[in-house]
Amino acid sequence: MCRYLIGIDRGTTNIKAAVYDLKGNEIKVKSHPCEKVKNPVPGYAEQDMEQMWKDTSDTIKMLWGDGIVPEQIAAVGLSGQGGGMFLIDENGTPIRKGIVSLDTRVAEAARVWKQEGSHQHFLELWKDGNPTVPEALLYWLKEYEYTQYSRTRWVLQCKDWIRYKLTGEVYYETTDASNGFLLDENENYRFDFLNQYGLEEAAKMFPPLLRPWEKAGCITDQAAEETGLCPGTLVAAGGHDVAMVALGAGCTKSGELATVLGTFGLNLLVIDKPHIMLEHFAKIVLSGSKDCYLMMNGGNTGAATEWFIETFCKAEKNKANESAENVFDIMEDEVLKAPHEGRSNIICHPFAEPPFTLEGWEHARFGIFGLTSDTTRPQIIRAFYEGIAIEMAMSLEILNKAVGGIDVMRLIGGGANSRLWGQMFADVCGIPVKILDIKEAGCRGAAFNAGIAAGIYKDHKEVGKLDDPVKCIYYPQKEGGKYMREKKERFQDLGRLLINTWK
Repeated sequence: MCRYLIGIDRGTTNIKAAVYDLKGNEIKVKSHPCEKVKNPVPGYAEQDMEQMWKDTSDTIKMLWGDGIVPEQIAAVGLSGQGGGMFLIDENGTPIRKGIVSLDTRVAEAARVWKQEGSHQHFLELWKDGNPTVPEALLYWLKEYEYTQYSRTRWVLQCKDWIRYKLTGEVYYETTDASNGFLLDENENYRFDFLNQYGLEEAAKMFPPLLRPWEKAGCITDQAAEETGLCPGTLVAAGGHDVAMVALGAGCTKSGELATVLGTFGLNLLVIDKPHIMLEHFAKIVLSGSKDCYLMMNGGNTGAATEWFIETFCKAEKNKANESAENVFDIMEDEVLKAPHEGRSNIICHPFAEPPFTLEGWEHARFGIFGLTSDTTRPQIIRAFYEGIAIEMAMSLEILNKAVGGIDVMRLIGGGANSRLWGQMFADVCGIPVKILDIKEAGCRGAAFNAGIAAGIYKDHKEVGKLDDPVKCIYYPQKEGGKYMREKKERFQDLGRLLINTWK
């Protein structure tokens, strides 16, 4: 009987579950929409925790059939969106709605506190930081929902809640803890900041720590009844979705890069233990593989693309709605059928939202430069695509300094299906671009760590030897490289000229 691994990735919009063979091939993928995020008060972003579990169990049940049966599953791994907070009491019952990563209640409260001149000690410590890290949310909870705060036994992240429902065991996990700034250099909890925030008692609310590839428990009888999984099936700790995505893309050791083109454009580079100076240039968290970190930066690719289509490509969008075609296929057909495939002297700064990791570009604005009465629609579309590729290449230059050279880019996410971006990225970055045949890299990374927990793989080195499932590879072209490098230089020159007007 064939043996398989399951990876489950709980996002804010969808829950995905996928089956993998022991070579890492994706056998079956299923998805279930999440409950819509509720905003009962401006700044709040919440989802019902019991509904989260029901949606997850329903997604797992969708995997059975087509020759796949529960008895074949060797282990289950987990991935989940980081940030936010999910609270349970002593009996494992949710205390309130789960707070998801889109939440800004702490930032909203901080604005009021600044105006009032109150909570000065917190504001000085927080310094307009991430509003969804546990220390900030716990401070808010203690101030505004003390009854719920006092009832809290365990603070969890979203995948920890799902794991608890699968196993009945309560754990936190190191990649999520790293993302929340909860770890010291030895990967143990550091709670000194809780004392500074006046949250000394909250230290006992954080469960024991596991690493993503460690065993976290087994499927309970109740979970088996609700999911179809066999009782006793091993469950691994799992990790933060970004860490699992990089691992699922095959990045297991320093210098390996995965670039995600989705809601965000993210360059995910695996590095050895980082020098403190690198933290000025990118966010650094623990990787999904042992003894490595993940250095990441990028831009608001998905939001910018949606805005561009809505603003400049309504004809293509309407045609897609009428014909059930993909709007990107229609846009790219226009470009690929145009003279010179739409190449032009037009420069597009694709910053519908300011980039968050490019130093000096924090206030950048959208702009299209060099239009004339002869400019065509395909040229404008192509210029936007080029702008996205250049922005990501500029971010990648920062990461490249951390490892002294990157050999290949593994491109994943919805944008990896583009017939334009693969070659553009290869040309502007000057490295081969692998388009991976993976629908759900987060699930795949979770499954790999489950395989290590189950003893199927010895370690991440063994996982790294598995073949990448490659659809195609784009190599830098001489003419295309020259064209994109010149575009990038002009893109940056314009930025230097415009910086004062942005401010």
